[in-house]
Amino acid sequence: MKFCPQCGAQNKNEAKFCVDCGADIQNIASAQPKTETPQPQATPQSSGEKKTWVAPLLNVIGGLLLYALSGIGHALYLKLYNRAAIIGALGLLISAVSFTIMCFYDGSALYILSCIGIGIMIYSAYDAYKCSQAINEGRELPALFGMRPESMSRGKATGIAVVALVLFIVALAAFVASPTVTDATSASLADNIISDSSSDDIITDADDTSSSSDDKTKSNDDKSKSSDDEGVQIKISYPGEWSASVGDESRSTSYKGTGDDVIKIDSSKYDVIAAAVQKTDGGSDKLKVKIIRDGDTLDSESTTEDFGVVTVSATL
Repeated sequence: MKFCPQCGAQNKNEAKFCVDCGADIQNIASAQPKTETPQPQATPQSSGEKKTWVAPLLNVIGGLLLYALSGIGHALYLKLYNRAAIIGALGLLISAVSFTIMCFYDGSALYILSCIGIGIMIYSAYDAYKCSQAINEGRELPALFGMRPESMSRGKATGIAVVALVLFIVALAAFVASPTVTDATSASLADNIISDSSSDDIITDADDTSSSSDDKTKSNDDKSKSSDDEGVQIKISYPGEWSASVGDESRSTSYKGTGDDVIKIDSSKYDVIAAAVQKTDGGSDKLKVKIIRDGDTLDSESTTEDFGVVTVSATL
Protein backbone atom coordinates (compact mmCIF):
# COMPACT_ATOMS: atom_id res chain seq x y z
CA MET A 1 0.00 0.00 0.00
CA LYS A 2 1.00 3.61 -0.54
CA PHE A 3 0.69 6.36 2.06
CA CYS A 4 0.05 9.95 0.97
CA PRO A 5 2.87 12.27 2.14
CA GLN A 6 0.41 15.17 2.50
CA CYS A 7 -2.53 13.74 4.42
CA GLY A 8 -1.27 10.25 5.35
CA ALA A 9 -4.20 8.45 3.75
CA GLN A 10 -3.74 4.82 2.69
CA ASN A 11 -3.92 4.18 -1.08
CA LYS A 12 -3.65 1.20 -3.39
CA ASN A 13 -0.23 0.39 -4.89
CA GLU A 14 -1.39 1.25 -8.41
CA ALA A 15 -3.02 4.56 -7.38
CA LYS A 16 -1.59 7.69 -9.03
CA PHE A 17 -3.51 10.22 -6.91
CA CYS A 18 -4.52 10.22 -3.25
CA VAL A 19 -8.12 9.11 -2.67
CA ASP A 20 -8.58 11.75 0.06
CA CYS A 21 -6.73 14.90 -1.01
CA GLY A 22 -5.99 14.21 -4.70
CA ALA A 23 -2.22 14.67 -4.31
CA ASP A 24 0.09 13.12 -6.92
CA ILE A 25 1.49 9.87 -5.40
CA GLN A 26 2.54 8.00 -8.50
CA ASN A 27 6.23 8.41 -7.55
CA ILE A 28 5.68 7.34 -3.95
CA ALA A 29 7.12 3.94 -3.15
CA SER A 30 4.84 1.27 -1.73
CA ALA A 31 5.24 0.46 1.95
CA GLN A 32 6.90 -2.89 2.65
CA PRO A 33 4.59 -5.32 4.39
CA LYS A 34 5.54 -6.42 7.87
CA THR A 35 6.83 -9.96 8.23
CA GLU A 36 4.13 -11.32 10.43
CA THR A 37 2.27 -14.55 10.33
CA PRO A 38 -0.74 -13.90 8.13
CA GLN A 39 -4.06 -14.42 9.76
CA PRO A 40 -7.17 -15.24 7.76
CA GLN A 41 -9.65 -12.37 7.80
CA ALA A 42 -12.33 -10.86 5.64
CA THR A 43 -11.15 -8.24 3.17
CA PRO A 44 -12.76 -4.95 4.22
CA GLN A 45 -13.88 -2.25 1.82
CA SER A 46 -11.18 0.38 1.24
CA SER A 47 -11.39 3.34 3.61
CA GLY A 48 -11.15 5.59 0.55
CA GLU A 49 -14.20 4.13 -1.20
CA LYS A 50 -16.68 6.86 -2.07
CA LYS A 51 -20.35 6.52 -2.88
CA THR A 52 -20.79 8.10 -6.29
CA TRP A 53 -24.19 9.67 -5.57
CA VAL A 54 -23.51 11.52 -2.29
CA ALA A 55 -21.39 14.43 -3.55
CA PRO A 56 -23.58 15.11 -6.64
CA LEU A 57 -26.69 15.20 -4.45
CA LEU A 58 -25.06 17.64 -2.02
CA ASN A 59 -24.02 19.85 -4.94
CA VAL A 60 -27.55 19.97 -6.36
CA ILE A 61 -29.10 20.82 -2.98
CA GLY A 62 -26.50 23.52 -2.34
CA GLY A 63 -26.85 24.95 -5.86
CA LEU A 64 -30.63 25.25 -5.50
CA LEU A 65 -30.08 27.35 -2.37
CA LEU A 66 -27.26 29.48 -3.81
CA TYR A 67 -25.12 29.03 -6.91
CA ALA A 68 -22.00 29.51 -4.79
CA LEU A 69 -22.86 26.30 -2.87
CA SER A 70 -22.79 24.14 -6.01
CA GLY A 71 -19.45 22.68 -4.92
CA ILE A 72 -20.39 21.87 -1.35
CA GLY A 73 -20.30 18.12 -2.07
CA HIS A 74 -16.71 18.37 -3.26
CA ALA A 75 -15.72 20.01 0.03
CA LEU A 76 -17.80 18.10 2.60
CA TYR A 77 -17.67 14.59 1.13
CA LEU A 78 -14.79 14.31 -1.33
CA LYS A 79 -12.48 16.72 0.55
CA LEU A 80 -11.55 18.38 -2.76
CA TYR A 81 -11.35 21.88 -1.33
CA ASN A 82 -9.69 23.54 -4.32
CA ARG A 83 -12.47 22.36 -6.63
CA ALA A 84 -15.11 23.52 -4.19
CA ALA A 85 -13.45 26.96 -4.03
CA ILE A 86 -13.38 27.33 -7.84
CA ILE A 87 -17.02 26.24 -8.22
CA GLY A 88 -18.06 28.55 -5.37
CA ALA A 89 -16.20 31.47 -7.00
CA LEU A 90 -18.05 30.91 -10.29
CA GLY A 91 -21.38 30.83 -8.45
CA LEU A 92 -20.57 34.06 -6.61
CA LEU A 93 -19.60 35.78 -9.86
CA ILE A 94 -22.87 34.72 -11.52
CA SER A 95 -24.79 36.09 -8.52
CA ALA A 96 -22.78 39.33 -8.56
CA VAL A 97 -23.51 39.94 -12.24
CA SER A 98 -27.20 39.16 -11.59
CA PHE A 99 -27.43 41.80 -8.83
CA THR A 100 -25.66 44.31 -11.06
CA ILE A 101 -28.13 43.74 -13.89
CA MET A 102 -31.11 43.91 -11.52
CA CYS A 103 -30.15 47.52 -10.88
CA PHE A 104 -31.44 48.15 -14.41
CA TYR A 105 -34.23 45.54 -14.51
CA ASP A 106 -32.97 43.71 -17.61
CA GLY A 107 -35.17 40.63 -17.45
CA SER A 108 -33.73 38.83 -20.51
CA ALA A 109 -30.17 39.03 -19.18
CA LEU A 110 -31.33 37.70 -15.80
CA TYR A 111 -32.95 34.75 -17.54
CA ILE A 112 -29.71 33.95 -19.37
CA LEU A 113 -27.65 34.23 -16.15
CA SER A 114 -30.07 31.97 -14.31
CA CYS A 115 -29.64 29.34 -17.02
CA ILE A 116 -25.85 29.65 -16.70
CA GLY A 117 -26.07 29.26 -12.92
CA ILE A 118 -28.22 26.15 -13.24
CA GLY A 119 -25.77 24.82 -15.84
CA ILE A 120 -22.87 25.28 -13.39
CA MET A 121 -24.84 23.43 -10.71
CA ILE A 122 -25.55 20.49 -13.04
CA TYR A 123 -21.95 20.38 -14.27
CA SER A 124 -20.63 20.42 -10.71
CA ALA A 125 -22.86 17.47 -9.84
CA TYR A 126 -21.55 15.57 -12.87
CA ASP A 127 -17.96 16.47 -11.95
CA ALA A 128 -18.52 15.20 -8.39
CA TYR A 129 -19.75 11.90 -9.82
CA LYS A 130 -16.70 11.56 -12.07
CA CYS A 131 -14.36 12.52 -9.21
CA SER A 132 -15.92 9.85 -6.99
CA GLN A 133 -15.33 7.25 -9.68
CA ALA A 134 -11.74 8.39 -10.21
CA ILE A 135 -10.99 8.24 -6.49
CA ASN A 136 -12.44 4.74 -6.17
CA GLU A 137 -10.43 3.50 -9.15
CA GLY A 138 -7.23 5.35 -8.25
CA ARG A 139 -7.26 7.37 -11.49
CA GLU A 140 -6.38 11.00 -12.13
CA LEU A 141 -9.19 13.42 -11.31
CA PRO A 142 -10.98 14.93 -14.34
CA ALA A 143 -10.38 18.51 -15.44
CA LEU A 144 -12.80 21.15 -14.13
CA PHE A 145 -13.78 23.67 -16.83
CA GLY A 146 -10.45 22.91 -18.46
CA MET A 147 -8.51 23.52 -15.22
CA ARG A 148 -6.68 21.29 -12.78
CA PRO A 149 -7.59 22.73 -9.36
CA GLU A 150 -5.46 20.11 -7.59
CA SER A 151 -2.34 21.63 -9.15
CA MET A 152 -3.13 24.99 -7.48
CA SER A 153 -1.97 25.87 -4.03
CA ARG A 154 -4.66 26.03 -1.36
CA GLY A 155 -3.94 29.73 -0.91
CA LYS A 156 -4.47 30.54 -4.59
CA ALA A 157 -7.80 28.71 -4.75
CA THR A 158 -8.93 30.41 -1.54
CA GLY A 159 -7.84 33.79 -2.91
CA ILE A 160 -9.96 33.31 -6.03
CA ALA A 161 -12.99 32.51 -3.88
CA VAL A 162 -12.37 35.55 -1.63
CA VAL A 163 -12.14 37.91 -4.63
CA ALA A 164 -15.42 36.53 -5.98
CA LEU A 165 -17.02 36.98 -2.56
CA VAL A 166 -15.91 40.63 -2.40
CA LEU A 167 -17.37 41.28 -5.87
CA PHE A 168 -20.62 39.62 -4.79
CA ILE A 169 -20.87 41.84 -1.68
CA VAL A 170 -20.15 44.99 -3.70
CA ALA A 171 -22.80 44.07 -6.29
CA LEU A 172 -25.33 43.28 -3.56
CA ALA A 173 -24.66 46.62 -1.85
CA ALA A 174 -25.01 48.47 -5.17
CA PHE A 175 -28.33 46.73 -5.80
CA VAL A 176 -29.68 47.60 -2.34
CA ALA A 177 -28.64 51.25 -2.80
CA SER A 178 -29.91 51.48 -6.41
CA PRO A 179 -32.89 53.71 -7.35
CA THR A 180 -34.79 50.57 -8.32
CA VAL A 181 -34.92 49.41 -4.71
CA THR A 182 -35.24 52.83 -3.07
CA ASP A 183 -38.12 53.89 -5.34
CA ALA A 184 -39.97 50.64 -4.70
CA THR A 185 -39.39 50.97 -0.95
CA SER A 186 -40.63 54.57 -0.93
CA ALA A 187 -43.75 53.61 -2.83
CA SER A 188 -44.45 50.75 -0.44
CA LEU A 189 -43.98 52.94 2.63
CA ALA A 190 -46.22 55.65 1.24
CA ASP A 191 -48.91 53.12 0.43
CA ASN A 192 -48.70 51.70 3.97
CA ILE A 193 -48.97 55.17 5.50
CA ILE A 194 -52.09 56.28 3.66
CA SER A 195 -53.78 52.88 3.10
CA ASP A 196 -53.31 51.11 6.46
CA SER A 197 -56.95 51.42 7.49
CA SER A 198 -59.50 48.78 6.49
CA SER A 199 -61.75 49.20 3.45
CA ASP A 200 -64.73 49.88 5.72
CA ASP A 201 -63.04 53.01 7.10
CA ILE A 202 -62.11 54.61 3.76
CA ILE A 203 -63.85 57.97 3.36
CA THR A 204 -63.88 59.91 0.10
CA ASP A 205 -63.93 63.70 -0.19
CA ALA A 206 -67.16 63.56 -2.22
CA ASP A 207 -69.31 61.78 0.40
CA ASP A 208 -68.04 60.79 3.87
CA THR A 209 -70.97 58.51 4.64
CA SER A 210 -71.51 56.53 1.40
CA SER A 211 -68.00 55.43 0.41
CA SER A 212 -66.87 51.78 0.29
CA SER A 213 -63.82 49.79 -0.77
CA ASP A 214 -65.53 48.89 -4.08
CA ASP A 215 -65.97 52.47 -5.32
CA LYS A 216 -63.10 54.37 -3.65
CA THR A 217 -61.47 55.04 -7.05
CA LYS A 218 -62.98 58.17 -8.57
CA SER A 219 -63.07 59.20 -12.20
CA ASN A 220 -61.81 62.55 -13.40
CA ASP A 221 -65.39 63.86 -13.54
CA ASP A 222 -65.84 63.35 -9.77
CA LYS A 223 -62.58 65.03 -8.65
CA SER A 224 -62.59 68.42 -7.01
CA LYS A 225 -60.59 70.87 -9.11
CA SER A 226 -59.67 74.45 -8.53
CA SER A 227 -58.25 77.10 -10.84
CA ASP A 228 -57.17 79.41 -8.03
CA ASP A 229 -54.58 79.02 -5.28
CA GLU A 230 -56.90 79.09 -2.27
CA GLY A 231 -56.97 76.21 0.21
CA VAL A 232 -54.91 73.01 0.11
CA GLN A 233 -54.26 71.40 -3.26
CA ILE A 234 -52.34 68.44 -4.68
CA LYS A 235 -50.97 69.65 -8.02
CA ILE A 236 -49.95 66.91 -10.49
CA SER A 237 -47.91 67.77 -13.56
CA TYR A 238 -47.50 64.92 -16.03
CA PRO A 239 -48.61 64.54 -19.70
CA GLY A 240 -49.43 60.82 -19.44
CA GLU A 241 -51.62 58.52 -17.37
CA TRP A 242 -51.24 58.36 -13.60
CA SER A 243 -52.86 57.09 -10.43
CA ALA A 244 -52.80 58.64 -6.98
CA SER A 245 -53.65 57.86 -3.38
CA VAL A 246 -54.25 60.83 -1.08
CA GLY A 247 -55.02 60.92 2.63
CA ASP A 248 -53.53 60.13 6.02
CA GLU A 249 -53.21 57.11 8.33
CA SER A 250 -56.95 56.86 8.95
CA ARG A 251 -58.41 57.52 5.50
CA SER A 252 -57.40 57.63 1.85
CA THR A 253 -58.84 58.44 -1.56
CA SER A 254 -57.69 56.95 -4.86
CA TYR A 255 -57.63 58.83 -8.16
CA LYS A 256 -56.80 58.11 -11.77
CA GLY A 257 -56.17 60.65 -14.47
CA THR A 258 -54.36 61.78 -17.58
CA GLY A 259 -52.39 64.99 -17.95
CA ASP A 260 -51.93 67.89 -15.53
CA ASP A 261 -54.50 68.10 -12.77
CA VAL A 262 -55.26 69.63 -9.38
CA ILE A 263 -56.93 67.79 -6.49
CA LYS A 264 -58.45 70.08 -3.88
CA ILE A 265 -58.25 68.90 -0.26
CA ASP A 266 -60.62 69.71 2.59
CA SER A 267 -57.99 70.79 5.13
CA SER A 268 -60.47 70.56 8.02
CA LYS A 269 -60.33 66.76 7.77
CA TYR A 270 -56.56 66.37 8.03
CA ASP A 271 -53.73 67.31 10.33
CA VAL A 272 -51.22 65.67 7.99
CA ILE A 273 -51.78 65.06 4.29
CA ALA A 274 -49.79 62.60 2.17
CA ALA A 275 -49.97 61.71 -1.52
CA ALA A 276 -48.39 58.94 -3.58
CA VAL A 277 -48.63 59.39 -7.35
CA GLN A 278 -47.36 56.82 -9.86
CA LYS A 279 -47.00 56.77 -13.64
CA THR A 280 -49.21 54.03 -15.08
CA ASP A 281 -48.21 54.33 -18.74
CA GLY A 282 -44.46 53.73 -18.31
CA GLY A 283 -43.58 57.10 -19.85
CA SER A 284 -40.21 58.78 -19.40
CA ASP A 285 -41.59 62.32 -19.03
CA LYS A 286 -41.15 64.09 -15.70
CA LEU A 287 -43.85 63.50 -13.09
CA LYS A 288 -43.96 66.37 -10.60
CA VAL A 289 -46.24 66.55 -7.55
CA LYS A 290 -46.73 69.50 -5.19
CA ILE A 291 -48.71 70.13 -2.02
CA ILE A 292 -49.85 73.77 -2.09
CA ARG A 293 -51.64 75.78 0.61
CA ASP A 294 -52.88 79.28 -0.18
CA GLY A 295 -50.33 79.59 -2.97
CA ASP A 296 -47.37 78.41 -0.87
CA THR A 297 -45.62 75.12 -1.76
CA LEU A 298 -45.39 72.86 1.30
CA ASP A 299 -43.68 69.92 -0.42
CA SER A 300 -42.58 69.09 -3.96
CA GLU A 301 -41.02 65.98 -5.51
CA SER A 302 -40.50 64.67 -9.06
CA THR A 303 -39.24 61.62 -11.01
CA THR A 304 -38.45 60.64 -14.59
CA GLU A 305 -38.25 56.87 -13.97
CA ASP A 306 -40.51 54.55 -15.95
CA PHE A 307 -43.51 53.74 -13.74
CA GLY A 308 -41.88 56.09 -11.22
CA VAL A 309 -43.55 56.94 -7.91
CA VAL A 310 -43.57 60.35 -6.23
CA THR A 311 -44.51 60.72 -2.55
CA VAL A 312 -45.15 64.05 -0.83
CA SER A 313 -46.48 64.93 2.61
CA ALA A 314 -47.07 68.02 4.72
CA THR A 315 -48.44 69.08 8.09
CA LEU A 316 -51.50 71.33 7.67
